[in-house]
Amino acid sequence: MSLRHFALLFGICLVWGFNFVVAKWSLSGTPVLVEGFEGSPPFFFAFLRFFLLYAVLGPWLRPVPKRMGAVIGAALTMGAIQFALLFVGLRYASPSAIAIVVQLAVPFTTVLSILFLKEKVRWVRGSGMAIAFVGAALVVFKPAEFSFTAGLLAGVGAAFAAAAGSILVKKADMSAMSLQAWIGLISWPPLLIMTLLFERDQIASSLDGGWLFVASLAFTVLLVNIFGHGSFYYLLRRYDASLIAPMTLMGPLIGVILGVVLLGDPVTWQLIVGGLLALAGVGVVAARRAKTVDPATPMGRPR
Repeated sequence: MSLRHFALLFGICLVWGFNFVVAKWSLSGTPVLVEGFEGSPPFFFAFLRFFLLYAVLGPWLRPVPKRMGAVIGAALTMGAIQFALLFVGLRYASPSAIAIVVQLAVPFTTVLSILFLKEKVRWVRGSGMAIAFVGAALVVFKPAEFSFTAGLLAGVGAAFAAAAGSILVKKADMSAMSLQAWIGLISWPPLLIMTLLFERDQIASSLDGGWLFVASLAFTVLLVNIFGHGSFYYLLRRYDASLIAPMTLMGPLIGVILGVVLLGDPVTWQLIVGGLLALAGVGVVAARRAKTVDPATPMGRPR
């Protein structure tokens, strides 16, 4: 992987890491910052996220993609399904536990890449993936908080949806911005139905968040979705999914660091040792020569 693309991926992980803090604020409430705010319903927050994404990127819906089946599959898995489950998980489970279970996207992606994309994962990259996963898990793992709950099940589902989307997106022969626009268009209708069926007082509870809710929504649409996921899809079209996915383990590590800085989380031996292991594993994966594909033929077999 080139230094420029690695820097881009690091920027993506920085945004995603901070999003753990922002999403928890939005979904569980922040009485310290906004008095009386108890959080926005998860399906409603996801609906607003993708409706605004569609509204902003509407001009990129043209031309209509040729592989509509792959686009719909990628949109539902990486969009509506993943974020509905992720937001439910963050609402009802601790961020530390969710940060662990969503990393299951890494082995899920690797397995699906081997099965459906015929990618080869040799022992060097496999070892780097294992080291990075162990390091990230060590950083965010808190045994007292890790219990088998509906929130954690939702996190596992979000991880699998993200992995499936990583595979399907390689079949969608279109630009990152166009793909984001279609994800927004396809994701918001089912999320609207879900919030109308399963949630209530959505608008009132969200407006209680005031400026924080508006800022969080803007952050998740402009930075997490348009910049973060748009750039992530751009990289997925140029590198093996099994190369990119393990390196996103930097995201939860950054999230823990920001938690220490912004929320006063304690610095423990788990943070130091796990952080070093995670960075070492990411370094092993990044140092391996990437198998790139021709941007003009994104589904071409990697060399």
